[in-house]
Amino acid sequence: MQLLNTPTPSPAIIWAVVRFLASEGKPLPKNAITMYLEPGEEARNSGPVHHALSTLRNLGLAVASEDGIWSLAGGLEKITVDDYARFQRLARAAVLGVEGEVPDPPEDMRRALTWILTRDPFKESFNWATVDQLHNRSAPDGELVLANDTRWPSFAAWGTALGLIAPAPYAANRHVPDCTRAVHQVLTDGLERGRSTDSMSVLQLLRQHLSVVAGGALATSLGYTFDAPKAVGAALTFALMRGEHEGWLLLGQDSDASVVINLQDPERSSARICSSITLLEGDDA
Repeated sequence: MQLLNTPTPSPAIIWAVVRFLASEGKPLPKNAITMYLEPGEEARNSGPVHHALSTLRNLGLAVASEDGIWSLAGGLEKITVDDYARFQRLARAAVLGVEGEVPDPPEDMRRALTWILTRDPFKESFNWATVDQLHNRSAPDGELVLANDTRWPSFAAWGTALGLIAPAPYAANRHVPDCTRAVHQVLTDGLERGRSTDSMSVLQLLRQHLSVVAGGALATSLGYTFDAPKAVGAALTFALMRGEHEGWLLLGQDSDASVVINLQDPERSSARICSSITLLEGDDA
Protein backbone atom coordinates (compact mmCIF):
# COMPACT_ATOMS: atom_id res chain seq x y z
CA MET A 1 0.00 0.00 0.00
CA GLN A 2 1.28 3.44 -0.94
CA LEU A 3 -0.39 6.42 0.73
CA LEU A 4 1.66 9.01 -1.15
CA ASN A 5 0.85 7.87 -4.68
CA THR A 6 -2.24 8.64 -6.69
CA PRO A 7 -5.02 7.55 -6.72
CA THR A 8 -5.01 7.44 -2.89
CA PRO A 9 -7.16 10.42 -1.86
CA SER A 10 -6.32 12.98 0.81
CA PRO A 11 -7.19 12.23 4.43
CA ALA A 12 -9.89 14.93 4.23
CA ILE A 13 -11.79 12.86 1.66
CA ILE A 14 -11.33 9.70 3.70
CA TRP A 15 -12.65 11.50 6.79
CA ALA A 16 -15.71 12.59 4.77
CA VAL A 17 -16.43 8.95 3.90
CA VAL A 18 -16.01 7.94 7.56
CA ARG A 19 -18.38 10.71 8.67
CA PHE A 20 -20.99 9.64 6.15
CA LEU A 21 -20.87 6.02 7.27
CA ALA A 22 -20.99 7.15 10.91
CA SER A 23 -23.99 9.37 10.25
CA GLU A 24 -25.89 6.50 8.65
CA GLY A 25 -25.10 4.22 11.58
CA LYS A 26 -25.38 1.02 9.56
CA PRO A 27 -23.53 -0.91 6.83
CA LEU A 28 -24.20 0.41 3.35
CA PRO A 29 -23.74 -0.86 -0.19
CA LYS A 30 -21.03 0.85 -2.13
CA ASN A 31 -23.41 2.31 -4.70
CA ALA A 32 -25.36 4.06 -1.93
CA ILE A 33 -22.16 5.63 -0.58
CA THR A 34 -21.04 6.87 -3.98
CA MET A 35 -24.55 8.03 -4.88
CA TYR A 36 -24.60 10.45 -1.96
CA LEU A 37 -20.94 11.50 -1.90
CA GLU A 38 -19.93 11.32 -5.55
CA PRO A 39 -22.86 10.93 -7.94
CA GLY A 40 -22.12 9.53 -11.38
CA GLU A 41 -21.73 6.06 -12.79
CA GLU A 42 -18.09 6.60 -13.72
CA ALA A 43 -17.17 7.38 -10.10
CA ARG A 44 -18.17 4.03 -8.64
CA ASN A 45 -14.99 2.18 -9.52
CA SER A 46 -12.54 4.97 -10.18
CA GLY A 47 -13.41 8.08 -8.17
CA PRO A 48 -12.10 9.38 -4.82
CA VAL A 49 -14.82 7.63 -2.81
CA HIS A 50 -13.90 4.27 -4.35
CA HIS A 51 -10.25 4.80 -3.48
CA ALA A 52 -11.09 6.15 -0.03
CA LEU A 53 -12.97 2.94 0.76
CA SER A 54 -10.07 0.87 -0.55
CA THR A 55 -7.62 2.82 1.62
CA LEU A 56 -9.78 2.37 4.71
CA ARG A 57 -9.95 -1.38 4.01
CA ASN A 58 -6.19 -1.61 3.50
CA LEU A 59 -5.67 0.14 6.85
CA GLY A 60 -8.09 -2.22 8.59
CA LEU A 61 -10.55 0.61 9.26
CA ALA A 62 -13.38 -0.67 7.03
CA VAL A 63 -14.59 -4.02 5.78
CA ALA A 64 -16.72 -5.08 2.84
CA SER A 65 -18.86 -8.18 2.58
CA GLU A 66 -18.89 -10.41 -0.48
CA ASP A 67 -21.97 -8.62 -1.77
CA GLY A 68 -20.38 -5.19 -1.46
CA ILE A 69 -21.80 -3.98 1.86
CA TRP A 70 -19.37 -1.65 3.61
CA SER A 71 -19.01 -0.92 7.31
CA LEU A 72 -16.46 0.79 9.54
CA ALA A 73 -14.01 -1.35 11.51
CA GLY A 74 -10.81 -1.19 13.55
CA GLY A 75 -12.31 0.93 16.34
CA LEU A 76 -14.33 3.22 14.08
CA GLU A 77 -17.52 1.19 14.48
CA LYS A 78 -19.14 3.61 16.95
CA ILE A 79 -17.39 6.84 15.98
CA THR A 80 -19.54 9.98 15.95
CA VAL A 81 -19.56 12.40 13.03
CA ASP A 82 -17.62 15.07 14.93
CA ASP A 83 -15.01 12.87 16.63
CA TYR A 84 -12.09 13.71 14.37
CA ALA A 85 -9.63 13.09 17.22
CA ARG A 86 -10.68 9.43 17.36
CA PHE A 87 -10.29 9.09 13.61
CA GLN A 88 -6.86 10.71 13.93
CA ARG A 89 -5.78 8.32 16.68
CA LEU A 90 -6.96 5.19 14.86
CA ALA A 91 -5.60 6.23 11.48
CA ARG A 92 -2.21 6.94 13.03
CA ALA A 93 -2.16 3.59 14.86
CA ALA A 94 -3.07 1.83 11.60
CA VAL A 95 -0.42 3.62 9.54
CA LEU A 96 2.27 2.97 12.15
CA GLY A 97 1.09 -0.58 12.82
CA VAL A 98 0.71 -0.01 16.56
CA GLU A 99 -2.45 -2.06 17.02
CA GLY A 100 -3.29 -5.19 15.06
CA GLU A 101 -2.08 -6.12 11.64
CA VAL A 102 -2.36 -3.92 8.57
CA PRO A 103 -2.71 -6.12 5.45
CA ASP A 104 -0.45 -3.90 3.37
CA PRO A 105 1.32 -1.29 5.55
CA PRO A 106 2.06 2.07 3.88
CA GLU A 107 5.83 1.88 3.87
CA ASP A 108 6.26 5.09 1.86
CA MET A 109 4.47 7.11 4.54
CA ARG A 110 6.27 5.41 7.41
CA ARG A 111 9.65 5.93 5.79
CA ALA A 112 8.98 9.62 5.10
CA LEU A 113 7.65 10.23 8.62
CA THR A 114 10.66 8.56 10.16
CA TRP A 115 13.01 10.68 8.09
CA ILE A 116 11.35 14.03 8.84
CA LEU A 117 11.08 13.26 12.56
CA THR A 118 14.87 12.99 12.73
CA ARG A 119 15.02 16.67 11.75
CA ASP A 120 15.04 19.55 14.23
CA PRO A 121 11.78 21.54 14.49
CA PHE A 122 13.60 24.20 16.49
CA LYS A 123 15.68 25.03 13.41
CA GLU A 124 14.15 23.53 10.26
CA SER A 125 11.01 23.76 8.15
CA PHE A 126 10.33 22.09 4.83
CA ASN A 127 8.67 22.45 1.46
CA TRP A 128 9.34 20.36 -1.63
CA ALA A 129 12.27 22.53 -2.74
CA THR A 130 14.19 22.09 0.53
CA VAL A 131 13.47 18.38 0.64
CA ASP A 132 14.57 17.87 -2.95
CA GLN A 133 17.69 20.05 -2.82
CA LEU A 134 19.02 19.48 0.68
CA HIS A 135 17.69 16.42 2.42
CA ASN A 136 16.21 13.87 0.10
CA ARG A 137 19.18 11.49 0.16
CA SER A 138 19.90 11.70 3.88
CA ALA A 139 18.17 8.39 4.70
CA PRO A 140 20.62 5.81 6.10
CA ASP A 141 20.22 3.50 3.10
CA GLY A 142 20.51 6.34 0.58
CA GLU A 143 17.05 5.73 -0.82
CA LEU A 144 14.94 8.67 -1.93
CA VAL A 145 12.52 9.52 0.83
CA LEU A 146 10.10 11.55 -1.28
CA ALA A 147 10.65 10.67 -4.89
CA ASN A 148 8.98 13.60 -6.64
CA ASP A 149 7.07 16.83 -6.18
CA THR A 150 3.68 15.12 -6.47
CA ARG A 151 4.33 13.16 -3.27
CA TRP A 152 5.12 16.14 -1.06
CA PRO A 153 1.56 17.59 -0.90
CA SER A 154 0.20 14.13 -0.04
CA PHE A 155 2.83 13.69 2.64
CA ALA A 156 2.13 17.14 4.11
CA ALA A 157 -1.60 16.39 4.24
CA TRP A 158 -1.22 12.91 5.75
CA GLY A 159 1.51 13.88 8.21
CA THR A 160 -0.62 16.75 9.48
CA ALA A 161 -3.75 14.60 9.70
CA LEU A 162 -1.85 12.03 11.76
CA GLY A 163 -0.62 14.73 14.15
CA LEU A 164 3.04 14.02 13.37
CA ILE A 165 3.96 17.17 11.45
CA ALA A 166 2.38 20.63 11.34
CA PRO A 167 2.24 23.70 9.10
CA ALA A 168 5.02 26.12 9.95
CA PRO A 169 3.51 29.04 11.91
CA TYR A 170 6.02 31.53 10.52
CA ALA A 171 6.32 30.59 6.83
CA ALA A 172 3.63 29.88 4.24
CA ASN A 173 3.54 26.49 2.51
CA ARG A 174 6.16 24.95 4.78
CA HIS A 175 5.90 22.23 7.42
CA VAL A 176 7.86 21.39 10.55
CA PRO A 177 8.40 18.00 12.24
CA ASP A 178 6.07 19.01 15.06
CA CYS A 179 4.47 15.88 16.56
CA THR A 180 2.85 17.73 19.47
CA ARG A 181 -0.72 16.68 18.62
CA ALA A 182 0.21 13.00 18.49
CA VAL A 183 2.22 13.27 21.71
CA HIS A 184 -0.67 14.97 23.51
CA GLN A 185 -3.09 12.26 22.39
CA VAL A 186 -0.78 9.40 23.39
CA LEU A 187 -0.21 10.93 26.84
CA THR A 188 -3.94 11.60 27.26
CA ASP A 189 -4.67 7.94 26.59
CA GLY A 190 -1.74 6.57 28.59
CA LEU A 191 -1.31 8.76 31.67
CA GLU A 192 -3.48 9.68 34.63
CA ARG A 193 -4.06 13.41 34.74
CA GLY A 194 -2.39 15.20 37.60
CA ARG A 195 -0.22 12.24 38.57
CA SER A 196 3.55 12.47 38.21
CA THR A 197 5.13 9.68 36.15
CA ASP A 198 8.83 8.95 35.83
CA SER A 199 10.12 10.43 32.61
CA MET A 200 11.71 7.26 31.26
CA SER A 201 8.37 5.44 31.42
CA VAL A 202 6.77 8.30 29.50
CA LEU A 203 9.53 8.25 26.89
CA GLN A 204 9.06 4.50 26.43
CA LEU A 205 5.30 4.99 26.07
CA LEU A 206 5.81 7.60 23.36
CA ARG A 207 8.33 5.48 21.48
CA GLN A 208 5.97 2.50 21.63
CA HIS A 209 2.99 4.36 20.16
CA LEU A 210 4.97 6.71 17.89
CA SER A 211 7.49 4.22 16.55
CA VAL A 212 8.72 6.64 13.86
CA VAL A 213 10.38 8.98 16.38
CA ALA A 214 14.03 8.67 17.35
CA GLY A 215 14.50 5.52 19.43
CA GLY A 216 11.25 3.97 18.20
CA ALA A 217 11.19 0.47 16.78
CA LEU A 218 10.28 1.50 13.24
CA ALA A 219 12.91 4.24 13.12
CA THR A 220 15.52 1.77 14.34
CA SER A 221 14.49 -0.85 11.79
CA LEU A 222 14.98 1.70 9.00
CA GLY A 223 18.55 2.35 10.10
CA TYR A 224 18.12 5.46 12.23
CA THR A 225 20.23 4.28 15.14
CA PHE A 226 19.87 6.03 18.47
CA ASP A 227 22.50 4.78 20.89
CA ALA A 228 21.59 7.01 23.86
CA PRO A 229 18.35 5.61 25.32
CA LYS A 230 18.03 8.46 27.82
CA ALA A 231 18.35 11.11 25.13
CA VAL A 232 15.16 12.51 23.66
CA GLY A 233 15.24 13.35 19.95
CA ALA A 234 14.67 16.90 18.80
CA ALA A 235 11.09 16.28 17.59
CA LEU A 236 9.93 14.73 20.87
CA THR A 237 11.79 17.38 22.85
CA PHE A 238 9.96 20.08 20.90
CA ALA A 239 6.58 18.45 21.57
CA LEU A 240 7.23 18.01 25.30
CA MET A 241 8.52 21.55 25.73
CA ARG A 242 5.61 22.93 23.71
CA GLY A 243 3.27 21.05 26.04
CA GLU A 244 4.97 22.69 29.00
CA HIS A 245 4.75 26.12 27.33
CA GLU A 246 1.04 25.65 26.57
CA GLY A 247 0.34 24.55 30.14
CA TRP A 248 -0.92 20.99 29.64
CA LEU A 249 2.33 19.30 30.67
CA LEU A 250 4.69 19.68 33.62
CA LEU A 251 8.32 18.61 33.18
CA GLY A 252 9.90 17.98 36.56
CA GLN A 253 13.51 17.80 37.70
CA ASP A 254 13.99 16.02 41.02
CA SER A 255 17.46 16.19 42.50
CA ASP A 256 17.28 12.68 43.95
CA ALA A 257 15.80 10.94 40.89
CA SER A 258 17.50 7.67 39.96
CA VAL A 259 16.49 7.76 36.28
CA VAL A 260 16.27 10.83 34.06
CA ILE A 261 15.94 11.71 30.39
CA ASN A 262 17.83 14.42 28.52
CA LEU A 263 15.96 17.04 26.49
CA GLN A 264 17.63 18.98 23.67
CA ASP A 265 16.76 22.50 24.80
CA PRO A 266 18.23 24.90 22.19
CA GLU A 267 18.50 27.68 24.78
CA ARG A 268 20.90 25.67 26.94
CA SER A 269 24.50 24.73 26.32
CA SER A 270 23.91 21.27 27.80
CA ALA A 271 20.99 18.88 27.90
CA ARG A 272 18.00 19.69 30.08
CA ILE A 273 17.41 17.00 32.68
CA CYS A 274 13.87 15.74 33.18
CA SER A 275 12.99 13.16 35.82
CA SER A 276 9.18 13.28 35.88
CA ILE A 277 6.31 14.24 33.59
CA THR A 278 2.79 15.17 34.66
CA LEU A 279 -0.17 15.48 32.31
CA LEU A 280 -2.20 18.46 33.49
CA GLU A 281 -4.79 18.65 30.71
CA GLY A 282 -5.83 15.98 28.22
CA ASP A 283 -6.46 16.33 24.51
CA ASP A 284 -10.21 15.85 24.39
CA ALA A 285 -10.80 17.75 21.14
